[in-house]
Amino acid sequence: MSTKIEGSEQFYSELTEQGDDSNILISNQDPITLYNKFIKVYNLDDNKVNGITLNYMISSKVVQFIHNYLRNYLGIAVFLLILILLPFINLLFYILLLVAWIKLTQNYAIFQQNIGQVMDPFANMIENQDLCEMMKKNYVIFNMELKENEGLHFSTKVKEMIKNRSNGNNKIKYTIYNQTLKEQFYGYPNSRITYLKWILVSTVIVIIQITLMIIYISKI
Repeated sequence: MSTKIEGSEQFYSELTEQGDDSNILISNQDPITLYNKFIKVYNLDDNKVNGITLNYMISSKVVQFIHNYLRNYLGIAVFLLILILLPFINLLFYILLLVAWIKLTQNYAIFQQNIGQVMDPFANMIENQDLCEMMKKNYVIFNMELKENEGLHFSTKVKEMIKNRSNGNNKIKYTIYNQTLKEQFYGYPNSRITYLKWILVSTVIVIIQITLMIIYISKI
């Protein structure tokens, strides 16, 4: 069993490590990149619903750059300090924030198209939070002999579904996933709302700064 799990982990790495380059300026955990990671998993032949292939979103370096600041409290604090303390530079960040929101909105059309084609893209996958947590993955792809699958703790219904997917050589391949992977797909619309809130906050800060600058200049 351990050999098979190691093989699954290697297959997992092949699916996820390519294109995951990141640095201090950009994040590879932005909504578009995470969504595309799920699409890559779904588009495996064994996971497709009715053979339907879903479309990837258009990646954006601007979204990756801005998300690097909005993904945690430290980044948010730095972002706010830039908006408040660095005139002119804050205008650049404000423009980038607007561009990022536009990119997210443009990709939302792809999200709607995909959800219109496949309402439940997880139909041919199996949710198992405990197994994913044990392996420290959001999903794991198993490729093993049918008899080895008996050692995994699945319900009778799930085991029967897996058994029916045997390719005739007593071999089966299936994907285990957790809630995090599910959120990467269904949670995409929330990212637009989050960015829109930050646009509103940033707009207020920029307007206040411009107003104060006008008042100051008028008194010189």
